[in-house]
Amino acid sequence: MRSTLPLALALATACLTPIAAPAAEYTLLIHETEAQLALRADRGPAGAAYWAGYAELGRAMTQAGILRGGAALDTAATPASTGPATRLGGYFVIDVPDLDAARAWAARVPVVTGRVEIRAHIPGPGM
Repeated sequence: MRSTLPLALALATACLTPIAAPAAEYTLLIHETEAQLALRADRGPAGAAYWAGYAELGRAMTQAGILRGGAALDTAATPASTGPATRLGGYFVIDVPDLDAARAWAARVPVVTGRVEIRAHIPGPGM
């Protein structure tokens, strides 16, 4: 008769092994003022610093393995509708463990004036 001890040990070990919490996707919506958005077209040091801040954040998100997408948005034909003189200028989609982690990454967005809105994704049936 074969011993069931190895199976029992394997099951016990499996029960003690921590299971990673499932990550969740969040979109960081970046609302910027007209002055900050104007830096996109600035060919001088201020414009370079604007783009460098976002490039650095994108690299950090990529290195952390959380970046799922993002883009700077064309705001030319978009009316300011997200608050006093701000426009939705871009977004990042990230995959992190929880809202606290999303907040920590949102705090790193180089928005000088404006705000970052954090929205959790809701998986739809069949998606």
